Amino acid sequence: MFKQPFTIAVLLTLAGAVPFLVLGAIVLLDPLAAKTAIEVLISYGAVILSFLGAVHWGFALRDTAHPVNGTPLPPAVLGAERQLLTFGVIPALIGWAALSLMLHFNAPALALFLLLAGFLITIVVETIGRGRGVVAGNYLALRWGVSIIVLATLFVVLLAVLTGMRTG
Repeated sequence: MFKQPFTIAVLLTLAGAVPFLVLGAIVLLDPLAAKTAIEVLISYGAVILSFLGAVHWGFALRDTAHPVNGTPLPPAVLGAERQLLTFGVIPALIGWAALSLMLHFNAPALALFLLLAGFLITIVVETIGRGRGVVAGNYLALRWGVSIIVLATLFVVLLAVLTGMRTG
């Protein structure tokens, strides 16, 4: 039934969005559990943001690890691969910074803002990558769909923290 890899990817991506939605709902609906839910949301967001960066390593290494017919890649392609590898680290660093802000500086609003920025930067860069032919169209469509859910959830929780409705 679910034999196509992209179908499985869609289902797993939707499953990966569920913690964002559930934790966002807990923050808004259960004041007593809000602090813990915010902490878990930031932790999960940092992990997922790191994962998204790692995908770019996969994009870069798929061509360099297995060149077609053993033909060396041209310099322009190698330059694009280097950019993908470099960008692949940035989401992890943003996620780490957000998690550090939450855990060590008790700054949930700043951590949520950083995650929002990280997810937005990542999808924008992926959209640019689509125009350059390094990101597949179906992957980008999937990413935009889930990014809207993630960005909306993080934004609503950030507003709840900034307005004092909930504290982290």
